[in-house]
Formats: sequence, C-alpha cells, structure tokens
Amino acid sequence: MIFVGAGLLRRRSLLKLLRERRSIRVFKRARMPDDVARLIVEAGVRAPSYLHLQEYSIIIVADEGLRGEVAKLCEGQNELIMNAAAIFLICADLNRPARMLSLLGHLNILRSNKHPVESILAVFDAGLVTAFMIMAAEIMGYGSAILYHPIVYPSEFARLFQLPPGVTPLILLCVGERGEAPPLRPRLPLDLVFFRNFYREAGNEDLKKHLRELDEAMRREDYVRRYAGLDMDYLEYLKLMTAFNDEMKKTYDAVEKFLKENLMRF
Repeated sequence: MIFVGAGLLRRRSLLKLLRERRSIRVFKRARMPDDVARLIVEAGVRAPSYLHLQEYSIIIVADEGLRGEVAKLCEGQNELIMNAAAIFLICADLNRPARMLSLLGHLNILRSNKHPVESILAVFDAGLVTAFMIMAAEIMGYGSAILYHPIVYPSEFARLFQLPPGVTPLILLCVGERGEAPPLRPRLPLDLVFFRNFYREAGNEDLKKHLRELDEAMRREDYVRRYAGLDMDYLEYLKLMTAFNDEMKKTYDAVEKFLKENLMRF
C-alpha cells in the first residue's frame, strides 16, 4: 500500500520521531497536569496485550513526599526524579488477572504453582505499554528516561507503593521537559540483530567493533562523567555495572526470592 498526501506526511513524521528518539536525563523542573498524564496512559494501554488481560499496572507518583522517598531508593538520580514532570512506576501484575480469571469459575493457570508463559508475557506486556507511553510523551513534546531501580530493589518498592503479592515493580518511567539535547547513541548494526529466516551468530570482530564505536561515542558525549559522576571510559563503566561480585550476588539473591514469590513460577 502506498500512502499519499497528508497521511504520508503524518506517517513520515511519526517514523522520524521513532528514529530520532533518545533518552533525556536532564529535565527542567516542572509538574505534568493530570489530564496530560492520563492521555499518555490512555495511549499506553492501547498496546497489544496477551489475551487482553493487560498483565501490568501503572502507578503515577503524585505525592511530593512519595517522590522524595522514591528518590532515596534511586541513588544518584535525585535531580532527575525531583525535576521530572511525571514519574510512573510500571509493574508486571499477575494479581488482577488471576482474580479476573477466578471469576470464570475454573481452575486457572495463574492459581497453579507453575505459569512460566504468563510470567514472561506479563513482563512483555509491561514493556509494550511502556514503549507506547514513551512515544505518546514524545509526540506531546516530552522527553523520557527509564530507571531500573525497582526491579533491583523490588521488596523496597513493593513496600513503598503497597503492592500486593503477585505485583512486581519493574521500572520507573520518568517523563519531563527537556533540559538537554544529547546526540543519538550508537546501536548495534542492523545485520547483527535482524536476520532472514535463521539466526546468525555475531562474529567477535563485529562485536568488538561495536564496543569500540560505543566507547568512542560515549567519550565524545562525556556520558559517564555527566550521568554517573565517574571518571572512566564507558567500557570500564560497563564492566563495573555488570561485574559479578559478592555485593551483586547478595542483591540478586534477594531479587530472585522476590520474583519466585510474586512473578516467576517455573
């Protein structure tokens, strides 16, 4: 199908928005009107959903005191959180779907001890709604960034937001008025992630080349110093953030326990 006229221009405009999207981590201090936040969420829930169960929940941080508590859990992100126009906690939610299915009067999979497919699809549903919300915010002129602290500290976020069993905090979607205009960050070459018919293993040289390009781009942007406050190259920062050590093991043991109790039933 070939689109012409105003329809073609609109589609090209949306495609341009998608291709040029980048995370914004410096916001001008502002607060989002409730009706605008609702519009963003209304766009988000139009995302595809497994069996139309919408296995996610979205909580907006509307109280300033609660926002301050969230900032305490997100070390090093105080300015971003306090300046963002809106903060959304995105959760994988198997609690509400389990209750909905129970109303049908049958023994449903979410009341069993094993539901691996539903667990993974709940995270997938939450990711889709997040992506739709990000693009809705972009269309309305806002920038956004994702913070992953909730999934790293799920018990702390669950207590703070009074989440019932079966609800897993995943990420914070921070939306705000842009206070910076960063460059597009590198992405893997398309032929390393997009294949025809069969999977193709990436060669080590291709991966090394991308890592070098990523490191150089982040150095030009002064990314690590600007956003993490550390004086090191990006690849050293990447190693630091992904190193497996005693502290990481302790943290991930706690995450694993929370996930087994609330999400991942294998």
